[in-house]
Amino acid sequence: MRRATLLVAVGVTALLALAGCGAMGTSEEGASEETTSPSATPPPKVTATPIVGATLGEVKAENDGIKVESVPGSADVAIVKVVLEPGGSTGWHHHPGVVLVPVKAGAVTEYDAECHKTVYKAGKGFFESNGEVHLVRNEGNVDAVLYATFLIPTETPPEEPTIADPQPKNCDVQ
Repeated sequence: MRRATLLVAVGVTALLALAGCGAMGTSEEGASEETTSPSATPPPKVTATPIVGATLGEVKAENDGIKVESVPGSADVAIVKVVLEPGGSTGWHHHPGVVLVPVKAGAVTEYDAECHKTVYKAGKGFFESNGEVHLVRNEGNVDAVLYATFLIPTETPPEEPTIADPQPKNCDVQ
C-alpha cells in the first residue's frame, strides 16, 4: 500500500509541476493516514487531489468486448481529481501506461503534438496512451473537473507517472 500511496502523491506532484509550479498535496477526506502527500504552494489555476491508489498485480480482464491486459508483472492504479480553472493548463506532457480521463464538469481542450485540438465537455472523456505528447487546457469560463485514472506498470518510478515534454515547435499553445 505504501507504493500505491507514493504513486498517487508523486503523480499529483508531477501533474502539478507540469502546470508550472511545485507540488501540492492533500488527502481525500476520510482517507487513511497513509494517503497524504507533501504540501507546497498550489500552482495557479490547477488543483489536483489524490483520491486513491493501489497495486493491482498482473491485470488480465475482459468483458463485453473490452480487454485490459498488463505486461507480465504488475500494474498500479491511481485516481486523481483535477480542477482546471479558466485558463488553466497541464503543460505539455505524456504518461507511461494508460490514463482514462472523464470530464465531470465544464469542458477542456486537448491539444496533440501536431496542435490538433479536441474539446471534451462534461459527460465525455478521453484516454492518453502510447506516450503521446499532449496538453489539456480549460479555455472556458467555468472550472473544469476531471478524474484522471492512471494505469501504469508497477515498476514505473514513482516520479514518472507524468513526464514533462517540451512545447512542440509547430504549436504555440501553452
